[in-house]
Amino acid sequence: MVIGSWSLDRRWQRVRRPLAVAFIAVGGLLLWGRDHTPLETIPTVVAVADISTGQVVGSGDVEVVAWPSDSRPPPAARDPAAIVGRRAAAAIRTGEPLTEQRVIGSSLLAITGPESVALALPSEPLSASGLVRPGDRVDVVGSDAGVPRTLVTAAPVLSVSPDAGTVIAVPARAAATVVAAIAADAIALVLAPS
Repeated sequence: MVIGSWSLDRRWQRVRRPLAVAFIAVGGLLLWGRDHTPLETIPTVVAVADISTGQVVGSGDVEVVAWPSDSRPPPAARDPAAIVGRRAAAAIRTGEPLTEQRVIGSSLLAITGPESVALALPSEPLSASGLVRPGDRVDVVGSDAGVPRTLVTAAPVLSVSPDAGTVIAVPARAAATVVAAIAADAIALVLAPS
């Protein structure tokens, strides 16, 4: 028996719609399953507000969120106790996962040792350029008894402000020499290699 093309078309039309519905249903189930696969997360401490350099991080400044493990920075803190009560080493933005490297002890001088003092330098071209940031190290070049020389090497930068200048930590024994160079308006900063 020979089946005509009209008969085949008719049979195909009866099967085509249910087949299309079945394919759509399978596709929908696959998409739904992909969207509802549980995502592996790790508790992560994040900032809930902008935190300025030197500001003490309070309990209201951070929260613990479930962060996707595949995009979580490995050193991010899991416990707020590791962050709260410490000072921001640099500006921290809202939503940023926090690490213990982003905060320092209760005093900005805590990272420099017991023999250091904080010293404010007036605004000068290098710090005004925006190249110097908290946490960088700078050499202080100045005039000592009229002779130009390096007064301090690798001094940690504690804060930088266009108005107030740059605050650095220097050894207490060198503070008087640096202050004298500042008074003589014979001082410059050199960004030290890290």
